[in-house]
This record gives sequence, C-alpha cells and structure tokens, in this order.
Amino acid sequence: MSNKSDTLPINAILSSVSGHVLHLYTPNVNKYAIQMPFLATAQKGEEVVYVTNEDPRSVMQELKQLDIKLSIIRPEDMGKIHADKLRMVIDAGSIDIKDHLKHEEHLAKIGKKASILCLYDVAKLSPETIKQLVAHHDNLILTTDDVTVLSSESLAEAEIADESVERFVKDYLDMIVLSLLVKEPMCGTDIIKTIHKNFNVLLSPGTIYPLLHTLEEKGLLKCEYNIKKKTYKPTEKGEEDIRNILKEHLQASRFLNRFLQSTRSK
Repeated sequence: MSNKSDTLPINAILSSVSGHVLHLYTPNVNKYAIQMPFLATAQKGEEVVYVTNEDPRSVMQELKQLDIKLSIIRPEDMGKIHADKLRMVIDAGSIDIKDHLKHEEHLAKIGKKASILCLYDVAKLSPETIKQLVAHHDNLILTTDDVTVLSSESLAEAEIADESVERFVKDYLDMIVLSLLVKEPMCGTDIIKTIHKNFNVLLSPGTIYPLLHTLEEKGLLKCEYNIKKKTYKPTEKGEEDIRNILKEHLQASRFLNRFLQSTRSK
C-alpha cells in the first residue's frame, strides 16, 4: 500500500489545486488563512462563491484583504449553481455533515469544470465520515499548525485503506505510536501525518492525544513544551520498557501469524 504526498508551502498548494478538493485542518489552524490563497487566484470571468451558514458580514470582514467579487450563499442554494467558470469555497465545518453529503453528487459534476475547496475541521469528524468524504473528492489536503500535505495522486485512483488496515491501526495504535516515538520525538500532528502517510488512515487529534496522555501517565513518555508545540518522547526508563513492549508484541504477532497460516493451509 502506498500513498505518496507532497509537502509544500500552503500558498503554493492552495493556489494550484483544481477540481473537487477535500481540505482537512486541525483546530488550531485559522480556516480563513487557508482559504485566501485559493480564492486569491480566481481568474478573469471566474465566478467566486463562498458557501457557509455563518453571518455573511463576519465572513466578508475576515476576507476583506481579497480584491475579488465574492458571492456568499447558504448551503441550501448550492444546487442552483451551474456556472461554466467557478471557484468555490465550502465552509463545511459550518454545515451539518448529512446536509453537505446530500450535495456531493452535484458538486462532483460541477467540480469537473470548476475549482471547489471543501474545508472541514478534522477533529470534528469520525473515521467513517472521513472515508465517506474521501470517496467524493478528487484530492486531499491536510493542514496542521506546522505543515500542509497534498496527496500527489487522485483519490479516485489511490489505494484507499480497507477495513482490515484501519482496524489494524486502531487495534495497535499504542504500538504504532511507541514505535514512532522510540525512533524520534514527535508532536501529535507529526504522528497523525506519519500514520496517514504510511497506512492511508487519517486519525483525529481526539484519538491521538488521549493515548499520548495515557502513555505519559504510565511513565513511558514525557512531554516537552516549546513555544509552538508539545513534543513527546520516551522517558529514560521508558525507552527500555518500550523496546521490551515492542519485542513482546512482535513475538506475539509471529505466533498469531503462524497460527493463521496453519489454519489457512488446512
């Protein structure tokens, strides 16, 4: 399984994307800051639309730096859009997910000749909802407080994680996290990004941080604070304990694999 990704300055990514794009961001990211590069590259003759349930006046105040003609509409009016040239931001975090999914078929059609950016706060989404959204979009962007990652291949052509891989990641998340941190210190968003890159499974901060706190309480990890982020790494005693835990896990996995292989061959 592979899922190549490109890490670029956010302005470069958002000014170049086209089609029907899913943009997931973590709670500490300013959503308007990641919308502006996308809206600012509107071409002559392109209709620019912003879809939200928020007060249009507050949206215009946030985007006042943009020198473009911007139409702000309600989600229920999305079905009326049929512009030949269109650049649209959907502030999906302000829209009930069920209501937004109703419009996805229409958005997929107009997205073939338009540029549509659907933004969601990833912390508010379940893994099941993320899988639904991925299936409806052409590309995926993930923005955290320190990195923006763009999938370098079409999601329609990518090998999306199946249920067994997602189950594996969830069942052995503590082992995966410990194996990452014993190699190098990481913050929570680095762990999310690395797991997504390797397994094509996107976890929410609400899944990762409680686990990190539990491992910290057990004395395996310690948290170091700096100006921008919290970094986790093994404690002095915890590093030896982690290596023993991982060793035992590998031995148990080999035993289970041998058992499964023997039953399959019968």
